[in-house]
This record gives sequence, structure tokens and C-alpha cells, in this order.
Amino acid sequence: MENSIEYNNSGFLESKKTILFKKNEIIYEKGQKLDCIYIVLNGLISSVLSENKNSKENVILKKGSSLGLMDLLLNRNYSKYMIAKTTSVLAVIKKEVILNVFDPSDYKSILLKSLAIDVDGKAPNTWS
Repeated sequence: MENSIEYNNSGFLESKKTILFKKNEIIYEKGQKLDCIYIVLNGLISSVLSENKNSKENVILKKGSSLGLMDLLLNRNYSKYMIAKTTSVLAVIKKEVILNVFDPSDYKSILLKSLAIDVDGKAPNTWS
């Protein structure tokens, strides 16, 4: 398994690194420095707001869901605990790779960040 990210022919980012998480394994903790985002390839991920693994789940993420994207867009540390609800395989994309795609002065990047701020403000703790 390689640890690089490349663009495929359609221009989308493609991860060549995956990580297997066992059931009940913590993927990342609330407040932890954000260094990458994850894409669920297989399994179920539980998003919880408190450190207690038995806390009420906020969201269950399935195949195709991203973890940490909202936090990345808002330039903050991870805002939730993410725990593998089942054995899960996640693709890993480094923060720097995502940031290199966005030009902070480009109107699309400005609109995306503005949208993230609005969504997070109206429905905090909803997005991963």
C-alpha cells in the first residue's frame, strides 16, 4: 500500500492509503489536531460528542461518507470522537493535499468556506 495521493483521469483525488479499524476502535478524538480526512470505504462509523464510548451517537456514517471534512474547511481540530461501530476500512487523504486543491483567494473556495460556516452555525455537531 502506498502513502500517496494522485489525481485520476477524471480529476478527482484518489487515495492509495487505507486503514483498517476494528470494532470500537477510536479513529480520532475530539480536539485532536486535524492532519487528514477519511472516506468510509466499508463499515460503519459512529460520531459521538463525548469521550465516553457509550454516549449517545450523533451520526452513523456509512460507505462514501467523509470524516473531518467540515473541520478541515473550518480550519479547526477534530470536533467529535469518531469510533468504528463495525470493522471498517477508511481511505486517508492528508490535509495538505486537500488544501493544495483550494486556492484561498478563489471565489469557489471562499463560497465553500462560507457555506461551511453557515451550515455549522445553524446545525452545530451535525457534520463530521
